Amino acid sequence: MVANPLLGKIWIAFRFIVFGVLGFVVMMSASVTLLTDTSVLGHNRDTLACLGLIVITILGAVMMLYGAGEWGRWGYLFVFLSTPASFVFFLIVPHAGKDAGVTVPVLATVGTYLIVRAYYACRKSQETTQHA
Repeated sequence: MVANPLLGKIWIAFRFIVFGVLGFVVMMSASVTLLTDTSVLGHNRDTLACLGLIVITILGAVMMLYGAGEWGRWGYLFVFLSTPASFVFFLIVPHAGKDAGVTVPVLATVGTYLIVRAYYACRKSQETTQHA
């Protein structure tokens, strides 16, 4: 790693901004485009465009995983992908209230985060008991 602590902090900030923030923009842009412009649930589907947007959405989530410093903890991809996945709720229930516009994605993300965090805590405790 970096011997200079200041350079290490600069690298973490750079990684977070470039990969984390840019990954979020890429993921959200691709997922919103997927759900709105390509008419995924409609009759005018372009399969190649849908597949491409799905790949770009996952790529954005992987970028966020690296930017957040959680590389290798693949369960956190569920946390990142839960936000765009929660937008499917608005396609299913088109007349959801204004509060659902913020509440559903937040509940999906927080709930998924708590589950993934509990999974890794349980996994860590199992590893420490096996090595003890």
